[in-house]
Amino acid sequence: MDLIKKLNAQVDKLTHDYELLQFENDSLKIKLDSIKNKNDEIVRNNQDMLLKIDSALTLTKGLGEEKIDISHK
Repeated sequence: MDLIKKLNAQVDKLTHDYELLQFENDSLKIKLDSIKNKNDEIVRNNQDMLLKIDSALTLTKGLGEEKIDISHK
């Protein structure tokens, strides 16, 4: 009978530990999703910034060429 009590106590402890680990795992999954979303947002912002820089450089080059073309006419 004593052995059954010990085994039941071990099973209860393992079940409790499993539930704690499962809760921690779920919490980490939520944090990971949040980090992934933030990372995606940062990547989109970086891409937008690069496009704006590229557009500005293209516009600057275009304006510089127009000035040169006007002076040659």
